[in-house]
Amino acid sequence: MIQRIEAYFMKDFIEKGGALAVFSIMLFIPVGFFRTIFMILMISVVPPHLEQRRRRENISALTSLPFSYSEIFWFPFAFLLTIVITVQLAVSGIIGLTIYDAFSQILYSLVFLTAYYGIFTILSVVGLSSTGFIWLFWVADMVLGSIQPQSQNLYRMISPIYQGNEIAAILFSITLMGVSAYFFSKKGVTRRWKKSSM
Repeated sequence: MIQRIEAYFMKDFIEKGGALAVFSIMLFIPVGFFRTIFMILMISVVPPHLEQRRRRENISALTSLPFSYSEIFWFPFAFLLTIVITVQLAVSGIIGLTIYDAFSQILYSLVFLTAYYGIFTILSVVGLSSTGFIWLFWVADMVLGSIQPQSQNLYRMISPIYQGNEIAAILFSITLMGVSAYFFSKKGVTRRWKKSSM
């Protein structure tokens, strides 16, 4: 397993290192709004096999390597987590954040990344352009979460952007990830690709 993870990480570093380096540097901007933008850009770059237009070709290439369908879903996510956590730790050290503040920022980023990776996958599985519609969801997320009064806005509690209630936001992001993993392996990408390749 460790060797396959290393192989996948090396493959992504070689293929997408330039774009990821730029987005990673931009993650050093200590502003949550910009951080969400760059994380979405990273999600759009790392798992291209999820995108509707390129799915068959990329999954075919990945399955020719020693990767299962489950690994094709989870390895890109683990790769993104590694980059985001590494950058956030570096930012925390550079600007001198306390341990609590550093943990809070990392947790925020992980909740957002988990939710939007799940959304990206679900959009692709249902046949929408995940690269385009993910930005529409981001706008809707901001608008719905900003509805006043905030104390009565239930969506704000689970919003990946606002995370009004950390526990609720974490549970919501995990739910999205679980649904997307199920759709990817059981309902969407796998079966559609197999059917089209017959």
